[in-house]
Amino acid sequence: MKKFSLALLPTLLLVAMTQTHAENAFDPNGQYLLGDWNGKRTELAEQGVRFDANIAADAAYLADGGRDEGNDATVASQLWLGSTFDMEKLAGWDGVTIRAAVSARQGQSTTVDDLQGEVPQLANVQANYGRGNQKTRLSELSIEKNFKAQGVSVKVGRLGLGMDFNVMACDFQSTAFCAAQMGKWQGNIWMNTPVSQWGGRVKYQVTPEVFTQVGVYEYNPENALERHGWNLDTDNADGVTIPVEVVWQPKSLVNGLPGSYRVGGIYNTADEAKNQYDVAYAKGTVGEDRTYAGWLAVEQQLTSTGSGKQGLHSFANFTWHDRTSNKVDNSQQIGVKYIGLFDSQPNDILGLGVNRIHVNDRVTNPAFNASAEYNVELNYSYYPAKWLMLRPNIQYVINPGATNNLDDALVLGLSSKVLF
Repeated sequence: MKKFSLALLPTLLLVAMTQTHAENAFDPNGQYLLGDWNGKRTELAEQGVRFDANIAADAAYLADGGRDEGNDATVASQLWLGSTFDMEKLAGWDGVTIRAAVSARQGQSTTVDDLQGEVPQLANVQANYGRGNQKTRLSELSIEKNFKAQGVSVKVGRLGLGMDFNVMACDFQSTAFCAAQMGKWQGNIWMNTPVSQWGGRVKYQVTPEVFTQVGVYEYNPENALERHGWNLDTDNADGVTIPVEVVWQPKSLVNGLPGSYRVGGIYNTADEAKNQYDVAYAKGTVGEDRTYAGWLAVEQQLTSTGSGKQGLHSFANFTWHDRTSNKVDNSQQIGVKYIGLFDSQPNDILGLGVNRIHVNDRVTNPAFNASAEYNVELNYSYYPAKWLMLRPNIQYVINPGATNNLDDALVLGLSSKVLF
């Protein structure tokens, strides 16, 4: 029962919502669980200080298949505390923004405990698991300068690559459909939030609908370790990761509706073989002193009910990876989301996604005998308040870990998120 305490939190909040008539904490019409602090929160925002605090939890139960079905459900959670400072308002620094964020993850993983067999599942049925599971992390500490007249933005500091590159919404529980996919299938090189690394990004707004950007990020494998969540030195850095991306965001395309189209690639200069070779590494192996990858990411609204984002949306994400160095050599993801299926719930989302992750045929482990893992998720994101989300979901994993040595898995899940 102890493992399920976080999963019960949203139920307790729903009960509390029915007991309040104030405009402050627990107000179902408010933006945040803790309300507007008697107007102080709005006042601070107008002065240039914004707070971002939330807790997200993913519960998962292996109902059938996998390695060990029928065990207790597990819960993985993440606490996020962040602040944004508009220095133009606070100090008169034109176009300057400072951001800071700390995160902490806790819990267990049904993928690790029950689902996967002799080789790890390539995805994870709980997106809030991994990259540290007990301690806190510095997830962002950055300063950004916008040169408005020139259409240029420069950001430097401690950053996650997926904050700016290969950006994707996270309206699913499985990692196969959540956030920057490059960090899922080449995670030894590409480190998403909550991990941060030293880096910088320059963005140029070519037209109102097109921008291009390039970044340079320290590659330091120690950043991924839980005990180095606050590591700020570069003692074990091994080269850099350089992402480049072109983004087209038409305001009126399919049926006159907006979309987002991203094409990009990365080049990594790590020298040590143990850092480069995800395919096979043995003592004495000589590193290639590089690895690379590319992606195409699409989000397009297809229909509209005439009210904002309500309607049918599509999304797709395709990645390609260096076959010399990476275990996964390509992945494909497609799906649809319907926002506001019911007029009374305009923010609710019905989602369906299908994902394929192909294992490089140069991998010598005989357990990878299925060539690819497939992930399917059907979910419904319910918003009883703007600050509370509940997402029951069903996931089906075919060839977990890209092996035929394990039964396909049926997973029942429940995600939740609370904005404080």
